Amino acid sequence: MAEGSKGTNYARLALGAGLLAAAAIGVAAFVPRRKLAFVTEPLAGLAKLPVAAAMTAWAMGLWHDATAPQAPVFDDLRPFDEF
Repeated sequence: MAEGSKGTNYARLALGAGLLAAAAIGVAAFVPRRKLAFVTEPLAGLAKLPVAAAMTAWAMGLWHDATAPQAPVFDDLRPFDEF
């Protein structure tokens, strides 16, 4: 059964993306612009650090691995001497 859980689970990926989008829309709709600017001002300085570039590169590497083409998986347990 563990073999079936390997690989990308697109349902969980879509659910996570939907939750992030709902949170972003909720913040944009219900938080006043001045308060949001006051809270996010310190975070703007963090985006200029090299750590932010490294984290972005790491996340893009994960995305590349998750969306890379994969060979088909044959788990029917037949011997391969019939070819």
